[in-house]
Amino acid sequence: MRKFSVITLSAIFMCLCALVLPRASAVLAEQNRAKTALKSKFFQLDFALFPDDPEATFEGARVVHNVTVDGKKGMRIHAKFRVRYGYNVPCRIIAYFFDADGTPLEAADKKYSTDKGKVSASTLFTPKYDPAVYNDLQIFMPYEALNMEEGDEYNLKFYLALYDNDGKRFFGKSGWYPFRLTMP
Repeated sequence: MRKFSVITLSAIFMCLCALVLPRASAVLAEQNRAKTALKSKFFQLDFALFPDDPEATFEGARVVHNVTVDGKKGMRIHAKFRVRYGYNVPCRIIAYFFDADGTPLEAADKKYSTDKGKVSASTLFTPKYDPAVYNDLQIFMPYEALNMEEGDEYNLKFYLALYDNDGKRFFGKSGWYPFRLTMP
């Protein structure tokens, strides 16, 4: 059996490393480039999946009648909904009021009016989570702002809409909520 000196073994080892390591380094470098490209594509796709505008899902609303706020008697609407992609976006929830056949009510009070003079009430909010869950966002509507005759009984309805104040667009709408009202 032949004996090799430590120097000879070291020289053989260094030669093998010189042959193998460049190839291994090239393979590792190529794998890293492929991983980086894949991550880049993933983040591009992931980013593209998120819309720029908020989205909403309404889950319901309820009305409490004969509530007094600042000396005015009215109704309080309690809305339940979710907002996605709306983190830190100033928003407004708006209630639009109609008679039973769907005709918008004419406003007498500009504070409770749309730009076109129809009855509405609103509340500002800004989501601080994504998604944001609102189980009881409230809107107050004084009876006198409904512009109805005292003592008469009415079948009315409203729907709720969500508005992005920065984007100047609506991003959610509820169904109809009918209610019966005897004007005080």
